[in-house]
Amino acid sequence: MCWIFWYIWNKNATSKLIHWLEKLEYRWYDSSGFVVGKDWDLKLIKSVGKVSNLSEKSTNTLAENETFSYGIAHTRWATHGGVTEFNCHPHYSENERIFLVHNWIIENYRELKDELLKKWYSFYGETDSEVVAKLIEENWDQNLLKTVEKVLPILEWAYAFLFISRDNPDEIIWVKYWSPLVFGYSKDKSEFYFSSDTQALAWIVDDVIFLDDGELVYIKNNDYTIKSEWKLISKSAEKIDVASLKAEKWDFKHFMLKEIFEQPKVLEDVFRWRIDFTNSRLNAAAFEELDKHVFSKITFVACGTSYHAGWLGTYWFEDLADMESRVEVASEFEYKNIKIDSETLYVFISQSGETADSIEPLKYLKSKWASTFWIVNVVGSTISRLTDFGLFTRAGTEVWVASTKAFTAQICTILLLALYFGEKNWNLSRQKYRQIIQELHSIPEKINELLSTSDNIRNIAENIKNYKQFFFLGRHLELAIAYESSLKFKEISYLNSQALPSGELKHWSLALVDEDFPSMIFMPNDFLYEKNLSSVQEVKARKWEILAISDKNVDSATWNISIPQTLEELYPFLTAIAGQLVAYHTADLLYRNIDKPRNLAKSVTVK
Repeated sequence: MCWIFWYIWNKNATSKLIHWLEKLEYRWYDSSGFVVGKDWDLKLIKSVGKVSNLSEKSTNTLAENETFSYGIAHTRWATHGGVTEFNCHPHYSENERIFLVHNWIIENYRELKDELLKKWYSFYGETDSEVVAKLIEENWDQNLLKTVEKVLPILEWAYAFLFISRDNPDEIIWVKYWSPLVFGYSKDKSEFYFSSDTQALAWIVDDVIFLDDGELVYIKNNDYTIKSEWKLISKSAEKIDVASLKAEKWDFKHFMLKEIFEQPKVLEDVFRWRIDFTNSRLNAAAFEELDKHVFSKITFVACGTSYHAGWLGTYWFEDLADMESRVEVASEFEYKNIKIDSETLYVFISQSGETADSIEPLKYLKSKWASTFWIVNVVGSTISRLTDFGLFTRAGTEVWVASTKAFTAQICTILLLALYFGEKNWNLSRQKYRQIIQELHSIPEKINELLSTSDNIRNIAENIKNYKQFFFLGRHLELAIAYESSLKFKEISYLNSQALPSGELKHWSLALVDEDFPSMIFMPNDFLYEKNLSSVQEVKARKWEILAISDKNVDSATWNISIPQTLEELYPFLTAIAGQLVAYHTADLLYRNIDKPRNLAKSVTVK
C-alpha cells in the first residue's frame, strides 16, 4: 500500500486535505479517500482513480457552505482486495463510530476476520484494515486510547495507524510499528500533520518528530503526548531541509526529463564538502566515521535501481579498493544463510530510505551487531536512523517514479567510498587516485554535453519505438548499466526488454535473434571495446539491428549515440544517462504516462 495521510485541526480541512494529496500524486496510488468532521458530524468520501476524482466527488457531495475542522485522508495502492471504493481508506467500524487509515500488512487478519464473522460482524470490503476497525469496536474499553492499546498486541507483523472516533472528535491516535511515519505541527499547535513521506510535511512545517517502533502519539485538546510500551516519553523535534524536499516541474514536459537534466548539478552537490579538487583528494572530514573501523569486505543490500547501483559498486570496490564485494537483493536476504562477520560493512542503498524489503534485513543485521551504512536520499528516513553511519546522496526530491538522478547520486557516492577505502587500505596508487578525482570534476560538464544531444537521441527513439522487444548488452561496469537501462526502458515504455552480458549471447540468446529484436549495447572505448565489437558483429551477421552507445563511432551499428570520452572507471555516469534519454524519448513518443507508470510506486513501503 502506498499512502499518505493527514490529520488537520482547521476550518478548511476538506480543501487542505485534497490540496496536499494532490501535492503527493507522484507517489503511485489507485484510489483515495478522506473523512472530515465538525464536532460529532463526520462525512466519508472515497473515489477510485486520481485525486481529482475525489475532489469532484467531494464538490458534488458536500454542501457548498459546509465546513469541517478536522479530518484524515489517504491514497491507496491495493495490496488486499481490488481497486474499489469499498476497499479504499478510511475504513470504519460496524457502528461507524471508529475511523482509521492504515499502512503495511496485518498478516493474521484472516484469522481475526474469521473470529469476527462468528460474532456476526459484516464486512463491506476485502482489506485487512477493515478487520482492525471492527476489532476496535469488538474490544471497546471505555475510550479510544485504552481500546487501541488493548488491540495492538493482537495484530501480527507491521503497521502504521491513525485512529479517530465520532464520540471524541477532539482526540486522535497515531501508532507506528515498522511502517514509516512522520509527525509535525504548527507553532501554535492548532494543526497537526501525519504522513508516510517527509516530503509531504516539507511544504507545511519546518520541524518534525520521528517515532520509533512501538511508539504512540495521542492528541487531545490541541496538545499531544507520546507513549512507548504504554509509558509516557518525550521526544525532540528535528528540522527538515525544506528546500531540498520541494519539487516543481518548471518548463519541462515531464518531471523525468527535468530530473535527467538536473544530474550535472546533482553531482556537484554530491562532490560538495566531500572532494577537495584543489588538492585532488577526498575531504577526510566527510568520511571520519569510517576511520574508526577496519573493513576488508563490503556487502550492498538494495532493491531495483538501487540494486544496480550496488552491483556497479562491487566492480569499483574490487578494482579500486581490492575488497571482496557482493550485492544482495534485499527481499531475498532473509532466505539466505549469510555469514555475518565484523570484517564486513553492510551498505543499504535506498532513494526513499523507507524500502520495506531493505528495512527487515537491516534490523536483522543490527540484532547481530553487524556494522551498517546507509546511502539514502531522504534525511530522517527509517534506514538512515537505523544504520550506524552513512552518506546522504543529496539528489533533492525525485518525483518521477522510476529513478534517474537518485541513481546517479548513488553511484557517485559509492565511487567516493571505493576511493576512500582504496586509499585507506593502500590498494589504490596515488596516481590513479588523483587521476580519477581530477576527471570526476569534469563529469558534470560532460553530462551537459551529452544532454545537448537529446534531440538526436529522440530521432533514434523514433526509429525503435515500434519494436516490441529489446536486448540490452554490456560487460564489466557497463553490465550493471545495461540492466539499469533495461529496467528504465520497460518501466515507462511498457515494451519488453532483457539485459544480459554481451559474452552470454552465444550461450542461448542468439536463438531469439531476428530482424524484429534490436539490441542496445553499451560499449565505451575501454579495454573491452574489441570484445564488444565482436558481439556487435556476431548479431549483425544475423540481421539484428544495433544501437551502440560509445565515445567511438561503431560503423557496423545501425544507430550510434555518442558520449564524451572519459576514464574507463567513469563511463557509467555517461552511459546511464544515455540509457535514460532513450527510455524517456521512446516512452514519450508512445504517449505513455511517464511520470506515473502503471502499477509502480515511488517508495515501496510494504513487502
